[in-house]
Amino acid sequence: MRPFSKENKNKGQVLVEYMLLLLISVSFATLLVSKLVSRKEGDDQGIIIKAWSKMLTTLGNDLPDCPNQTNFNSAKCN
Repeated sequence: MRPFSKENKNKGQVLVEYMLLLLISVSFATLLVSKLVSRKEGDDQGIIIKAWSKMLTTLGNDLPDCPNQTNFNSAKCN
């Protein structure tokens, strides 16, 4: 086996391609996590966390003994 044969060059190229694909996939996953499920305060929250918080607020403010309640942003019965 020669040290600079075509087979050795192909093995190195496969390794480089694998590392590049791994880097791209990890970067993409990091970006998705930071945009979708970030738990920062204020407007920097992720999309899923914002929707979940809004749903919890709506469910928490729904009063069972108030059939005429139209505003679910606060727990007041009119």
